[in-house]
Amino acid sequence: MSNLIRLRYNTMADESPGGEWKWRVILERDGGYEEVLVKKLSINVPSFSQADEMPIVGRKYHIACYGELTIKDGHGTICKPR
Repeated sequence: MSNLIRLRYNTMADESPGGEWKWRVILERDGGYEEVLVKKLSINVPSFSQADEMPIVGRKYHIACYGELTIKDGHGTICKPR
């Protein structure tokens, strides 16, 4: 099975380079979380909403899905795993 991917709007996007990095993509890695910022996001798998208690920041609301993330030129795409 593919990994759970959490997505939420980057409320600090205006402070990112060029104000372009609009989406936070949160991946589960080695029992923790890795966050990646992307400019655009395409989700090509079924998605659902989810509330999570995140370390440091507390409760956050996400769009979530199972899939594989690829990034090219700041554009994130989530598809079924190969």
